Amino acid sequence: MIFGFSILKHISDDLALRIIDTIKGTVTDTSVNNAIRNFSINHFTNSYSIWLTVNAGVLVGGKETVDVEFTNEPDFSALDERFTECLAEIVGKDSAEKIPRLREWGLWTMRYGMDIRLEHIDETMRVFARTDMPVQHLNPQNAIDIVNGVPAYMFRETGKKDGKLEIYPKSDLIKLGYLDYKGITEHLVEKNKDTVRLVMNHSRRHMGYAKRFLTKFEMDVWRLESFLNPLVVTNTFRKAYLDTIGNGDFYKYETALEIIENEVSNFQNRKILIDLLNNISERGSVAKARECAADKTKFRKELKLLRDAGINGALLEPDAKIGRIQNPFDEICKKCRIYSP
Repeated sequence: MIFGFSILKHISDDLALRIIDTIKGTVTDTSVNNAIRNFSINHFTNSYSIWLTVNAGVLVGGKETVDVEFTNEPDFSALDERFTECLAEIVGKDSAEKIPRLREWGLWTMRYGMDIRLEHIDETMRVFARTDMPVQHLNPQNAIDIVNGVPAYMFRETGKKDGKLEIYPKSDLIKLGYLDYKGITEHLVEKNKDTVRLVMNHSRRHMGYAKRFLTKFEMDVWRLESFLNPLVVTNTFRKAYLDTIGNGDFYKYETALEIIENEVSNFQNRKILIDLLNNISERGSVAKARECAADKTKFRKELKLLRDAGINGALLEPDAKIGRIQNPFDEICKKCRIYSP
């Protein structure tokens, strides 16, 4: 569920100068099984701070992998020990033991995500583009910001994708080299041809929902430990999916219309849903229909009514070889429950 994170921590001048003398600049060429992908020291506001980018899979599992393991986060004491080992490989054991433990670090950016297998991946990606999902967030070329090191948009005034869900065919990410993975990938392309990778990049300035969740449960909205909490991760991730893709299965127009006519008993609701379906079909996507709606609140309520009836609203192409695609939201929720039982 967690691909990685970028964190920072203020340190004493003495420790900073000792480390600077050891590393001679920014470190990005760590070993395959070192969870720290980027290590640098900055000096601003009259103090030194360490900035790190961490591969969570390597930190938790101790080995390089392109897969996402759906297990509960281990005890922080175990993470702290592994974290110190990774630091020692860069700055030496003596300095590493003087650097604060992982739970004490402040969070700067977080990358959540999961891999899911789809039976009809091409059709599903096409129908995703007819939801509220920005089309560029389905194009693997857009994923370049998540490859190795600190995401480039982290220092921009406005992050172009921060806090937004992205969905890419995993095999394309592997072919393009857009995964934080240092191993040989050729044999992985065929293995992952029916898999999509869901990614959500958060910088601190785009964590509104997560921060509200943390505040509600009186958790520290600065510390990394809070953002690794399984409840924070899974709730934030599911909300991002529902905001962009939504629930309900995907059908051709005629099939969706038949379901409404046969299964929605209330005449008024039936008329509302048929009109909404016609509007979406005419506009070509949920996003375009929403954009053209005079009353956005009314549109949102009607769309919820449609999805409660089991129909997403985003329609399959008329010439699609299949008449229905099951929404993978149930699979996403299943994996979230494994991560956060």
